[in-house]
Amino acid sequence: MVFRISFYLSLSLLIFSSATYGFVSSQGKSKFDPSILKINEDDYLGNTVPDIEMTDINGNPFRLSKYADRPVVLSIIYYSCPHTCKILNDGLADALKNTGLSLGDDFNVITVSFDDKDRPEDAMKFRDKLKIRTVMPEGMDKWIFATAAKDEIKRLTEAVGYRFFYTAEDKMFVHPNVYVFLSPERKITRYIFGLFPVTSDIRLSILESAQGKTGKTPLLNTAILACFKYDPSIGGYKLNIPFIFGMFGLTFGVMTGVVVFVYSRKMKKQKKMQL
Repeated sequence: MVFRISFYLSLSLLIFSSATYGFVSSQGKSKFDPSILKINEDDYLGNTVPDIEMTDINGNPFRLSKYADRPVVLSIIYYSCPHTCKILNDGLADALKNTGLSLGDDFNVITVSFDDKDRPEDAMKFRDKLKIRTVMPEGMDKWIFATAAKDEIKRLTEAVGYRFFYTAEDKMFVHPNVYVFLSPERKITRYIFGLFPVTSDIRLSILESAQGKTGKTPLLNTAILACFKYDPSIGGYKLNIPFIFGMFGLTFGVMTGVVVFVYSRKMKKQKKMQL
């Protein structure tokens, strides 16, 4: 029984992690070091994001301040992404539907492309493929999908510490998967990394952003990301096998210890009753 529980816990972690960072380059070796994509939260939490100008799916220009009268969940992606960008936004939609908060009333969501070649029609096509059509139909017109000029993108990404790089071999961008939370004063209050955020984390982050409180990424998401490491020989991410087996062993050990403890107490209780 203990082994079965430990096995399923570890298997769930493995499957969850595979869905999160299952990207592998198709062009073999790469010298790319993914550590340069890491956002040092201590350098950016509490900083104010500039009031950049963007364009919505209807071609109308607007400034960030238009929607920053309440907390903003910011998703920075690019619309021609063949891998995680859609998953990132679908994961957010799944998490938001059960927060008990109202999109457009309690908070806003802005998905903006860092690719200055993207146009409003690209943003609309991207939106129409997302799960918000089914899980959050009321959010179709309230969730903002935007594009921006190159200089405005630079101001935004530099302000939040978001780095991205184009790989000519694969003809795609390498970028972090992250949700950035802004207060009504456009202050950075939290980063949540990964593709499948927990509803409670999203809800708490929005509520804290409304009060201007800053916080660090939950440990769970950090642990999940640790399941993958970059392998320059294949030019992509692969399973961190030592970590997986370490987690398996730790889980198994903890579960075994709990069962032994409970069983020993039960045996002692039975001996006392017999006496």
